[in-house]
Amino acid sequence: MIIADRRFFILLAYLLTASICYSQSTNNPLIHNWRYAGVEEFGVMKQADSTMKNDMLQLKADGIFIMIKNGKEINGVWSANEKNETISLTDSKTKKSLIYNIKSIDEKTLIIEYQTPDLVRTRYKYEASNERLK
Repeated sequence: MIIADRRFFILLAYLLTASICYSQSTNNPLIHNWRYAGVEEFGVMKQADSTMKNDMLQLKADGIFIMIKNGKEINGVWSANEKNETISLTDSKTKKSLIYNIKSIDEKTLIIEYQTPDLVRTRYKYEASNERLK
């Protein structure tokens, strides 16, 4: 009887932990399909042109991302650092990581900023989309 009770409590603890982890991962506002809307450089906002009109960023709950940038597909793993308000995208082929500062996010818009080694800052604007890449 004691063994059965012990198994029950172990199973209950496991299920509670799994449900808490699942709910945290699905409530992350970054996990979404984002359509590229434009770029801001030196304070000037430019809308997506014809070469970038189909660009997207898909961030999945399992840590995988798919990005269409200038018509080219890039995929790999992503992670977010809430303390530093950054998101890291690591290309699966080149193993290179790009780190973006999260400037703002809500249910409709994501704005991330990349700073080049020579300190040029570029802000990328994405809008929520129901379109899926894969």
